[in-house]
Amino acid sequence: MKKRWLQKALGAALSLSLVLAAGCGSAGQESTAAESAAAESTAAESMAAESTAAESTAAESTAAGAEETQYPLTITDDLGTSVTIEAEPERVVSLSPANTETLFALGAGEMVVGRTDYCNYPPEAADVPSIGTYTSPNTELVISMEPDVIFASDYIDDSIRSQVEEAGAKVIVFAASDLEGVEKNIQLAGQVLNRNEEAAALVEGMEAEMAELEEILSAGHEEKSAFIDLGGYYSAGPGSLLGNMLEDIGVRNVAAETGEMWPQLSVETIIESNPDVYISLYSTPEELRQVAGLSELACIQSDDTLIFYDGLSPEADRIQRAGPRLAEGTRLLAEQVYPELFQ
Repeated sequence: MKKRWLQKALGAALSLSLVLAAGCGSAGQESTAAESAAAESTAAESMAAESTAAESTAAESTAAGAEETQYPLTITDDLGTSVTIEAEPERVVSLSPANTETLFALGAGEMVVGRTDYCNYPPEAADVPSIGTYTSPNTELVISMEPDVIFASDYIDDSIRSQVEEAGAKVIVFAASDLEGVEKNIQLAGQVLNRNEEAAALVEGMEAEMAELEEILSAGHEEKSAFIDLGGYYSAGPGSLLGNMLEDIGVRNVAAETGEMWPQLSVETIIESNPDVYISLYSTPEELRQVAGLSELACIQSDDTLIFYDGLSPEADRIQRAGPRLAEGTRLLAEQVYPELFQ
């Protein structure tokens, strides 16, 4: 993310230098010193007019947004499956909360005819009929909704996928594990639904949020370590969404040393790692302070370094869902790990 932001900044600077160089070249081509001040004024006015016209054209081009999607459209989802969309979809079903957030953020909420029990954002999603859980949806109900496209997660069962595809629905699986993957999926969903301009605006907003966050985090500070407790001392390791978020905000993930995406650490290992911050999405602070040995850690004793997210809270949703609010969630996590940088 940071690399792409820097590339854009450097590209903008290079473009500006080229424009300035071109302007200097034109001024150097004056044939004689006898040119009148009036002629110079006329030339300057002409250049200004041309510049204004060029800026107007560029603005109109930007306002026009991305091109319309051309169907049939063939895309490749996060499982590497090639999916062909024959015509612009009119009815879609979402089998994950993150996908539901993306669809509504793209302005395609009116197209959503089905969602899971856990799709609680935005509030309007509650008006959409539920098809059950994302792991065990009511397949018959999904088919009866006659969706053109189903946006699923990698939790979808192969047998369920086969049934809905046989009924005529196209299944697209999103399983992003980092911010760039989320942005790619937003753009892909926008392309599938012919919401390209909306998708571009969403991604641009997320990148702006991350650029602002990176600037704050670039201030000199000592790196902190953290342990994420998902319950039963299972954690988020390398390649996981939360693991990548810790890396993005400059936090050393003590679970990364296992090399596993979802490792389970022993209490002894956690104590030995002595993290600066303990992030729990399951056990409450009161429960953790009753665990022998763990309760002796400085990060457990202080409310400032023991961060608790109720697993079903809006805050937990923001840091766990691979959707359009992930940049917000990343900042939320950074604010709680490095509060001194956000004074």
